[in-house]
Amino acid sequence: MERRGTQRSNPSNETPGGHRNPHQGKTASPRFKLEMQSNQWLRIRLIAKDPNVRFNNLLTRINIESLREAFVALDGSKAIGVDRMTKQQYGERLDENLGDLLNRIHLGTYRPQPKLRVMIPKANGKLRPIAISCFEDKLIEWVLAKTLNAIYEPLFIPTSYGFREKKSAHNAIQTLASCLEGNKHPHVVEIDFANFFDTINHRRMILILQKRIADKRFLSLISRFLTVGILEESGQTPSLTTVGAPQGSIMSPVLANVFLTECLDQWFLDRYSKDGSLIVRYADDAVFAFKTESLALEFLTALKSRVELFGLRLNEDKTKFVPLQKHSGNVLTFLGFTFYWGHALGSKRKQLKVKTAKDSLRKKLAEYGEWLKKRRGSTPTNTLWKITAAKLRGHYEYFGFVTNRSALSYFFGQIKWMLFRGLNRKSQRGSYSWKSFNQRLLHLPLPQPPPINCLKILYHQSIYNQGRRPAWSI
Repeated sequence: MERRGTQRSNPSNETPGGHRNPHQGKTASPRFKLEMQSNQWLRIRLIAKDPNVRFNNLLTRINIESLREAFVALDGSKAIGVDRMTKQQYGERLDENLGDLLNRIHLGTYRPQPKLRVMIPKANGKLRPIAISCFEDKLIEWVLAKTLNAIYEPLFIPTSYGFREKKSAHNAIQTLASCLEGNKHPHVVEIDFANFFDTINHRRMILILQKRIADKRFLSLISRFLTVGILEESGQTPSLTTVGAPQGSIMSPVLANVFLTECLDQWFLDRYSKDGSLIVRYADDAVFAFKTESLALEFLTALKSRVELFGLRLNEDKTKFVPLQKHSGNVLTFLGFTFYWGHALGSKRKQLKVKTAKDSLRKKLAEYGEWLKKRRGSTPTNTLWKITAAKLRGHYEYFGFVTNRSALSYFFGQIKWMLFRGLNRKSQRGSYSWKSFNQRLLHLPLPQPPPINCLKILYHQSIYNQGRRPAWSI
C-alpha cells in the first residue's frame, strides 16, 4: 500500500501492511477474518490522513475476505444485469465462484461485462439513465469503492455531504440554513451540472486518482469499469466510452466526490474561503454563499471556465445568482426544499425557513397516485393501507423540519383524499362513503405529521453567532 515494493504472487496471504500473515497455514475463524478485514479499511484511513502519501499494492485489497464481505453487503433484491445472475444463484457455489474471480483479477484477465441501461422518470418529466452491473462486477465495484472511500474520505471537505458515511441531505440543509440565517452571506450562487455523471472525463479522472494511487494495476481495473460498454434498450452495445461514470454503478458516487473535490471544492476554498465565503455540496448539487454581490458574480464567471477545463458543463437554466437578503422576497431551492424568509411564529421578526419545494411536492403526489392506480385492483385494502402509511412516514422523515409542518399537513390531506378516491374506484361493491372511510381511519389511523417538538431543527445558533469564520471555510 504505502510501500513501493512489488506485489506478491499470493495477495490473499497478506495483511494491509504488505507483510506476511502470521496466521498463514492456520485455520482462522470467521470472526477473526472479519476483524482483520475491518482493520484493513481502518489502517488505510489512518494512513490516508497524510495528504501527501501515495498508495501502492492496492490490488492486494481485493482478496477472498473482501469479496466475501462485498457478497454479504450487496442487496440481493436489486435489479440484475445482462447475465441475469442473481445473488442467490451466485452464492450456491460461492467459494468456487470467488476463487475463480480472484484468480482472473490477479492474472489480469478479468473484464467487466457491459452494463444494462434502464430509464427512470425525473421530477421535471425527463428520464434519468441508470446503469445496472452484473452481480460479479458488483462485487469488484464494491471493494474498489470501499478502498477509494478509505483513501479519499480524509481529503473530502466537511461540507460535502453526498454519499458519505454519517452525513446526509439533512446535514446539508441544516448547514446551509446556518450559513444563511445570520444574513451575513446573503449573496448566493446555486449551480446545477448538465448530465454530470455522464460527462466525467475518464482521462482526467485517472489523472486525479494518480495523485494518490501509484498502483497501476489497481488504476487499470478502475479504468476498465469506466470504459465498459452500455447495453441500450435496443440491445446494441456501443464501443468503449471515454466519458461518464453512469449512475447506478457502485463506484460512481465516490468517483464523483473525488472528481468534484479536485474540480470544485478545493479550488473554491483556495480562492474564496479567505473572504469568508461558504460552500455546501451534496453530490453534484452545490450552493455557494458570499458576503458581497460582486464576489458572487466574479465567482460565477470564474466557475464556468473552471468546469469547462474539466470537461463539464453547467445547466444554464438552473445555475444562477440569487440575492437572498431578508427583505428580497427571493427564494432558493436545494435538495427538494425551498429556502425563504418568513415571519417567526408569533413575531414580526424575519426568520429563515424551509418548506417542501413545489416541484418535489407535485412529484411525490404524482408518484403516489401512479402507484395507487397500478396496485388498487390487485392488492388487498389492508396492504394498500399499510404501504400508504409507510410512504407517509418516509415523507415525514425526509421533509420533517420544524418550519415545514404546514406542507406536511397538506401532503397528508392530499394522500388521504387520493386513497379515498382510489379505494372507491377499486370496486363498486367495496366503495367507501366519506363517513365510513373516516370510521376506518379511527380504527386504523394513517400516520399524521409529527408535532413540532418532534421535527428536526433547521439550524444551530452557535454556528453563525460565534463571530469567527466557520471551520468548513478554512
